[in-house]
Amino acid sequence: MTRLRSTTRPRPGESGETPVAHAGFTTGELADRLGATLVGPRDLHVVRVDALDQGDARTITFIREQKFAERWGASHAAAAVVTSGLEVPGHDASRRALLLVDDADLALIRVLELFAPPSPEPEPGVHPSATVHAAADIAPSASIGPQCVVEAGATIGEGVVLLAGAYVGRDAVVGDGTCLHPGAVVEERCVVGKRCILHAGAIVGADGFGYRPRPDAPGLVKIPHLGDVRLGDEVEIGANSCVDRAKFGSTRIGDGTKIDNLVQVGHNCDIGRFCVICGQAGISGSVRMGDGVQVGGAAGIKDNITIGAGAKITAGAGVMNDVPAGEVWLGSPAGPQREQAANYAALRRLGEIAREVKRLGRNADASRNGEFDDHE
Repeated sequence: MTRLRSTTRPRPGESGETPVAHAGFTTGELADRLGATLVGPRDLHVVRVDALDQGDARTITFIREQKFAERWGASHAAAAVVTSGLEVPGHDASRRALLLVDDADLALIRVLELFAPPSPEPEPGVHPSATVHAAADIAPSASIGPQCVVEAGATIGEGVVLLAGAYVGRDAVVGDGTCLHPGAVVEERCVVGKRCILHAGAIVGADGFGYRPRPDAPGLVKIPHLGDVRLGDEVEIGANSCVDRAKFGSTRIGDGTKIDNLVQVGHNCDIGRFCVICGQAGISGSVRMGDGVQVGGAAGIKDNITIGAGAKITAGAGVMNDVPAGEVWLGSPAGPQREQAANYAALRRLGEIAREVKRLGRNADASRNGEFDDHE
């Protein structure tokens, strides 16, 4: 049964309301909320978060490493969230505050949440400019924004938000609490789990890249891709990234995996849970990736290989072989960190080694002539 409900209430951004600046917090209030040890005044009032070098008397920043702590004396920020155990030279506790925590990166997440402007709650219902097929199943609490398209047989779960121009294809499923940002696409028969985020321009379910030479003439024959894509719960797909549909069966992305902008995931890949794949990475077809794998930016991974759970692929690596669980691989072609580090160390000395070989060659020639030259 189709469940659709139009609304004449204002859509997000159409109410004419002006956002109100954040009122801020005192350093004492922030220390209490973070469970931090405060070194400095409790009554400093901060209204924004910024980088160490960009702060002013109303700013809180963060310090995660000793090299950043060394720059605190030159900063104008009023306060900083600091990982406990770091030495912070130049701190004057009479006028500025440090909030000492176990992990400044984790504490910063909470700080950013506190300072984040409230997000407007999308109104349930279907925008008048959206196109929703009568055979689509739309939960009453879903919000379908301007110019969105929902095809026949699609299922849109409770609390789903489709922002302007999002597209959901025939018989696709979008799970409860998921948000599709402007221009995001879920193509036919693909399944998106609960509480996922697809950023602007992300495409789930494009055809896999498969061609073969024509047997009878110059040219290529396109291979049909009949499968689908299945995203687990709480998956995030970055802007303009693409997850291709399977040739047959499914391309799978596990629960909690986060994919950055401009990433390509090929057909029939099976990506584990809680993986992190950074921008511009390219994962070829039928790659198997265990839970907790981290892939650095611009890394390339060959088709039909397996990357074990917890492995780390560094930025720019070119992976051509299976990677054992828990190992760190770098370089192109990629290899284990210890081996590649030794290779790079030798490469940095290549000029010196070449000069030494040349000198030894001259000495060998000189010794044959009864002479000896120990100079380069």
